[in-house]
Formats: sequence, C-alpha cells, structure tokens
Amino acid sequence: MATQAPTPIQSSISAYLERGLREIQTSSHTGPPGDLDDNKKRWLVVGICLHDILSPSLRKYVDPVVNNLYQTLMLSDQIDLQTQTKYLRTYGVASNYLNYEAINNNKTTHGYRTVLYDYKVQNAVDLSKLFLQTHMAQYTGFDGSCDSSALFGMITKIDKFPVNVQTVANDVSIYLNAS
Repeated sequence: MATQAPTPIQSSISAYLERGLREIQTSSHTGPPGDLDDNKKRWLVVGICLHDILSPSLRKYVDPVVNNLYQTLMLSDQIDLQTQTKYLRTYGVASNYLNYEAINNNKTTHGYRTVLYDYKVQNAVDLSKLFLQTHMAQYTGFDGSCDSSALFGMITKIDKFPVNVQTVANDVSIYLNAS
C-alpha cells in the first residue's frame, strides 16, 4: 500500500500523539468509549478541546491582530508591492526570518529558486504564513483550515500579541509536542 504525504494537520502532530492515534485506528476490537484506556481518553478530550473550543477562539483573536499588522506593513514597508530585490526579510525584535516559500505558491512553482519567488504579500493570511514553516502554512483563511499549531506559531512569533499570551502559547506548543 502506497503511503500518502501527511496533511498539514498530520505533520504537526507530535510523534507520541501520532503513535496513540495509530493504536486507536488499528485496534482490532470495537466497543463503547469505556474500552479506551485513561491515557487515550485524556488525549481525546485534549484534541476535542483544541479543535472545538480553543482554536475557534484563537482564530477570532488572531484575525484582527494580523490584519492590523498587515495594514501597518503595507504603509511602512509596502509589503504588498515587494520585489525580489526589495522585500522585508526579517520581522520583530527577535528578527524572525520571514518564509516567502509559504505564499503565492512559491515553493510548488519555484522550489528553492528564491530569485523567482513572488514576494508580494496580498493579504493578512499570507502575512501570517510568513512566520510559519511551509508545511504549517497550508490554510486558506483564519477559519477551520487554520489549525492550532499554526495559530500558536503566529502568536509566538508576531510581537503584536501580549507577552503573557505569547508565553502561554509557547508553553502549550511545547507541551503538545513533547507529549
């Protein structure tokens, strides 16, 4: 059987959680939820909370912050008119390198030939993708296609979010990736 490439959500799941999911999927017996061990029940609850409670709230919180940053960068850096010779390479106090392969279909179309990239940032969603690894930036809006790992990544790397919110987002990301 051919192995399919992981989806953006699958590739952001920690190895421990992925192993647990595989165990659940390949389990030979079926039955009521009472048949799950306590650890699987805990991860099921965590997953449901992340997907159904936390992520929708974070999307509503992230959207206006990233939109305001986009408007600011359009005025200050003309991020919507950038070219290969003149584009914003880093952002913020931490000088995070911006990932232009994540927008405008750059990686798919041009691979690693950055000289051919389209550096125009067309909207706030594209701006948010610049802060993430390419495999995490496969969403189309601040909607159901934008998962919690992408949201946490934006919050931790964009300095327009309060430091206490960034700290919590970072702690949750570390916890989820370590489990």
